[in-house]
This record gives sequence, structure tokens and C-alpha cells, in this order.
Amino acid sequence: MFFHSWSGQVTVNIDFHKCNFNNRYKYTQIMEYYGNTLCISHAELTAGIMSKSNLNYYVREGKIKQVQRACYGTPALFAVESLPLKYRTEVYRRNPDLQEKADSKPFMDTITPDGQAMRFYEAYVLPDGRHLSPEKQAEYSNNCAIMNAFRQCIETSNSHRMRQSKPRLNKTEFWRKAAAALPRLTDRFPHSLPESDRRLQRKFNEYLHEGYACFISKKFQNINAAKVDDEDKESVLTVILAHHNNLDDVTIAGYYNREARKNGWKEITPSAVGVWRKKKDLIISVGRRGLTNFRNEKSMQVKRSRPTAPFLMWTLDGWDVELLYQKTKTNSKGHNVANYDNRLTLEVVLDPCVNYPIGYAIGTHETPDLIAEALRNAAKHSEELFGVMLRANQIQCDHYAIKAMTPVYGVMGKLLTPARVKNAKSKVIEPYFDYLNETYCNKWNNWSGYGVTTNPKRQPNAEALNRLRHSFPDEAGVRRQIEEMIQAERALKIAQFRALMENLPTERRLPLNREAYLYSFGAATGFKNAIEGSGLRPTLLGMKRDYDCFDIRFREHTGTRWTVKYDPDNLHEVLAVNEDGTLRFMLTEKYVQPMALADRKTGDAAELQKVFDFNERLEGYVLENLNAAYEKADTYMREDNTLNRLLLCDSRGQHKLPKAQKRLKAVDVEAIEVKTVEVPIIPQGAPSTDKDDYSIF
Repeated sequence: MFFHSWSGQVTVNIDFHKCNFNNRYKYTQIMEYYGNTLCISHAELTAGIMSKSNLNYYVREGKIKQVQRACYGTPALFAVESLPLKYRTEVYRRNPDLQEKADSKPFMDTITPDGQAMRFYEAYVLPDGRHLSPEKQAEYSNNCAIMNAFRQCIETSNSHRMRQSKPRLNKTEFWRKAAAALPRLTDRFPHSLPESDRRLQRKFNEYLHEGYACFISKKFQNINAAKVDDEDKESVLTVILAHHNNLDDVTIAGYYNREARKNGWKEITPSAVGVWRKKKDLIISVGRRGLTNFRNEKSMQVKRSRPTAPFLMWTLDGWDVELLYQKTKTNSKGHNVANYDNRLTLEVVLDPCVNYPIGYAIGTHETPDLIAEALRNAAKHSEELFGVMLRANQIQCDHYAIKAMTPVYGVMGKLLTPARVKNAKSKVIEPYFDYLNETYCNKWNNWSGYGVTTNPKRQPNAEALNRLRHSFPDEAGVRRQIEEMIQAERALKIAQFRALMENLPTERRLPLNREAYLYSFGAATGFKNAIEGSGLRPTLLGMKRDYDCFDIRFREHTGTRWTVKYDPDNLHEVLAVNEDGTLRFMLTEKYVQPMALADRKTGDAAELQKVFDFNERLEGYVLENLNAAYEKADTYMREDNTLNRLLLCDSRGQHKLPKAQKRLKAVDVEAIEVKTVEVPIIPQGAPSTDKDDYSIF
């Protein structure tokens, strides 16, 4: 007999002697078996079926069989079949499945969740690496719990039989009742046990031999019906699946079956190919989609944090701004044809600390010059923000024109870290362009959408665009729109950008040298200039300007033709570069002294003195070098050679003039000095009567 009690959750105290359905068992519930007698409790009978006095009357008269007397904790039970017909009918009307409930009740109360089975199924890993779903884990665990209850019943029965010489358990009857009880157990313990008594008994024996694993369905691996069931077949199918032509399932099945017929394998269907395609997706994706796609979609991605301060890193790229403009062209027949699908390219230098566009340039398409212009704008804007042009500690770019742009990148950044080819994910500037498109561009009527290859459902109404095409701005209008967009973006983030500048360590502040800036980004006149007495006189922005240098070495290259590079926004300094770039001199605009002393102002005298000092140093430099030359030439000039014969002698027959002058006495010097004649210096091209020299300064 089953005996059970409840304490908290399910607690079981099974006594098979009471659960063999031939002996007594007791419950607190109303419907239960007492031995083989289906009983009903006193409380249920008197709850509307019959009155207490009526029940007592029938019991006294022996017309209702009382199988158990009431005592403390035990209700009085009455045999249902002994009730008069009208009361028995009412009992079955209220409990139409009374018999089934009673049969399943002993099993229901005996089942205890199997924690060890739960842990087993939770940790179980299928051959393909998957875990069992929580539903399957619960289902299999319930199977085990029910089987455990059956086993405990049998063991208890055997124990009682041995101890009390009870008759052997009727297995056929036991498994019949157990199978009949399974549908009742489903509500509380969802399971997948067979409801056939013979199959249930067979599964029980399998459970005893194999343990928890016997409930795991082979269908998870499709092992039962697998036709590709060894490594050779799998390899053949994998190679066909990975073909670069992206073959469809029908074609793959055809190729595989051709090999299968040769080797005596089972043929497969296109639907089976679809299953293997999903199963081998990681392996075959390289062949089907390419290495780039594999790296972007299958490989492990690296997660990065933003720079903590400005100028630690810049990233740059070009973007076809999704704003259309109209443009009229003359075709080969001389007709003016307007088109409305033109777009401009925006080159952006982005500081990713707050996604601040530190530099930008606008062009019809991306070129090395456009990139250089964007970097030049970055240098100029850094000067506007912080008073000095700054370089970045690191520049990230793509591989477009990398060879030509490397020197420029080297000027603007300490380190150059190009992104891997076709690895757009590594550049944070790519999503920034999407941000610009969605935040600013889609507000204008000439917005073209999200690009040509994206989902057509995300594009603007093409019919509306066609109607509005005549109102599209021209190129200058779109340039103004882009300028407005960048200025709005800068205004939005400039405060945060300035605040983060405090996080930039001093050693990370990299000033941009003015010479390097002009050499990389300076404009050129297209002409070359030679040194004149007043320095270089290039024509900049349509005007002749004078530039000079206080570096003596600059005047040693009088025969050099110089290219002048300048900043149109700052003409105070220019850079003179020789043809191959090996000589570079920073020149400053010449200081103009007033002619009249009355016009002189503060600073004029200092500037004039700088010229005097330079000229004095220049003369000293010339004399020093000339003396050194004489010293070295003296040895050769003593020899009787052609050089010696061609030299002129002084009054004493000496041709080593400097040394001779030093050795001469003062009297002798006076004797040989030639009287100096003062010749007025006349400016070039001026009348001979004009003795004023404007270049004395």
C-alpha cells in the first residue's frame, strides 16, 4: 500500500505493502483506495450528497459499508460501490473520473523530484556542442522521478514480501495501473514516458540498465536516419557546400549523390543539405562568402574604449554625403542637360574622444589632395581652439593612397596605424557618417537616403524626389549645407572637447612645426624665385612680397631656384624649398622701415639693428671663410705651378696678400695703400644724379 504524508513540498513515505492495491492505505484526501476498495470520505459524502443522519442510518442498517472508522487524523471512509444507487450516481456525477483519479493518486503522491537527474541533464552536452533545452531537461528529469517512484514501489513490495511472506507482486497489474496513471501525472510532472504498459515496463528496464541517458532522444543528432554518418561522407559534402559558386541545395544534393552512387553511399535530399548547411555554416562560410566576410561576421571582434583625451587619436575617411544637387552639362550635341543625382564627398578627420570633427574638406570625390586639405583644416582648427597647431599621437586611416599620403600622415601624427583592408568595423568614423546622415541630412528635401545598396524600404519616396528635383540646390548650395552641418556638429561638442583637453598629458601634446606644416600643406605659386639683395620676392595672392632670412646659410645658395610655400591665411611667414626638397628655409616678411625719421615708431630701431647685426655677422663669416681658404691654398701657391704664375704680386712681390699685410709695418702699409675713392651708390635703374640709397637698411 502507498502511504504518504506532506511536509513542505512532496515528501514520500512509501510502503509497498500498502501500495500493492490489495491492502489498506490512507490519505487525508477524500477519494482514495482502501485496499482494493474505492472509498469516499465522510466529509465529501456530507457535503451535499447526503445528510449526516441519513449516512448514519445507512451505516447502522449495514446498507453502506464503512471500511475505516474515524480517529485522530484519519477520516472515516465508506465504500463507494456500497452506496445506494442515487447517492453513488451523484458521487460519479461529481467525479466522472473518480476511478482514474484514485488509480493515479498513489503514484502522484509518491513521486519525488530527482535533483541528481536535474544536474545530469543540465550539464549534458550533445555531440554537436549544444545543451538540452530547459523544457527537455524538465521532461527528462520528470521521467526519472516517475521511474524512481515505480522502482521504489517494487523494491518496497519485495521487501514486505520477503519479510511478511506476502504474495508476489502482480507485475502485470502493477504496470497496467502505472501506465493508466501516467496521463494523470502529466499535469504536475510533464513527461514523455510511453502510456503502453508493456512499453513502459520495457523503458523501465532500459532505465535501470542505462541510467539517465536512456531518455535523451537520438533525434537530437538525427543519428537514427543519418545518411552522412562518417567523416568521408561529411568531408565530401563539406567541400561541395564550401564551393565559391554558392551552389543551391538542389545542386549540392546532385553533386553529392553522384559521389554517393560511385561509393555505394545513401543518397541525400536537398532538405538534408539545408540541415548540413546550417550545421557547417562556420566552416563553409569562408569558401562561400570570402575571408573578408568571414572576418567581419564570424571572427571574434575586439571591443575598444574611446580615447580619454583629444589628440590621442584621429581617424579619417571620405563619405559621399547623401545630399543631391543639380548640375547642368553640355553634351556632345551641344545641348544643355541637367542631372540631379550628383553628390559631394566629405573628408572628415574625427577625434573619437567625443566624435569631434577636428578637420574636414569638401570635394567632388576623394583624392590625396582632399585628404591633405582635411588634415590642414585639422591643424588650423587646433590652433583656433588652443592657440597652437597640434598633431595627433595616432592616426588611423584606410589604405587609399597610403604610399602618397604616408609623409603627410607622418607630419600630422606620431604613429600611423592603418586599418586592415576591408575591415570597416575597426574605423569608428564609419558609424559617425551614419550619425550625420540620420541627424542632419535627412532634414533636407534633397536627401538621397541611406545609400544605393541598402534596404529600399529605408529610402525616401523616389516619386517625391523626382517632383522636387528642380528645387535641388546647386553644388555651392550643397557645400553650404555641409558647412552648416559641420559647424553645428562642432558647436554641439566643442565644450566637452575643450574640457577633455585637461586629460591630455603634457608629454602627449605634440605641437606642429610651422616648417613641416607649410611643407606639407602650404600653397605654391607655381613659379620659382632666386635670391636677390632684398631676399625672395614671390608674387603671393597677386602681390609682390619681400621675404628674407637671418640664416647666413640661406645666402650661400644664391644660385638656387626656390619654391615658395605659403599659407593663404597667414602670409607673415613662408617656406623656401629647393627643387628636391633638401634645402628648406623659413622666411619672414621683410620689415619696412620709414624713410622719414619723423615717421619712425617703436620697434623700428630694433628691427634696423637686427639687420645691422646680421650684416656684421655676415661679413665676419665671409672674412673668416676667406682667410681659411687662403690658409689652405698657401701650400699650393708656393709651388711653381700654373696657379702660382697667374697670381698678381703686391708692391713687395708678395701674392699672399692677407699674410703679407699682417707682416707689413704700418709705414710700409701706407706706402702701398691706394687712395680710396668714394663712389656714391645709386639704386638700380635710378638716375645717376640720384644719390639716395633706399637699400642701406
